Amino acid sequence: MTRRAIAKAACTAAAGVLLAGGVTVAVPGTALAARSDCERGVNGFRDISDSLVGVPAGPNDKKLRPSDPQGLVGRISLRAATIDGRVHGFAALAVPRAGDEIWMDWTLNGRDVHVQCGPFRASRDGNQLTSAAKVTDNSPNYRFRACGGGGGQAVQCTDWW
Repeated sequence: MTRRAIAKAACTAAAGVLLAGGVTVAVPGTALAARSDCERGVNGFRDISDSLVGVPAGPNDKKLRPSDPQGLVGRISLRAATIDGRVHGFAALAVPRAGDEIWMDWTLNGRDVHVQCGPFRASRDGNQLTSAAKVTDNSPNYRFRACGGGGGQAVQCTDWW
């Protein structure tokens, strides 16, 4: 195991213990940042089809390129869908350019420490892309946001939901 992998595992374990105990960790923006942190059921995430549309969830969409001449604006949105009887949240990137990326941040403590689910990269212009999905919860500390970037554009994130 590499030093980075060991450090990542140790930080993840420590944050999990602190979050489970109700302790707020004062390290803004701390995140795991790999697709492997949320694919194939890891951390309770669920793989979904890029064609899943769902319904808008929470905050307003963001655009990577609001005035793209070809209409490939890269619309970032937080979506929700019922899967096996439970509501799941996920990030979606509509009308992207190849190379644009989408991910979803998820937190148990309101936002200070979060898991970054992704990034997932668009392979073709115009085809919707989604992150993995996570079951939602009514707790005010259990929150999601959708983020995206690519093509030299500044990263855009929805508000937390």
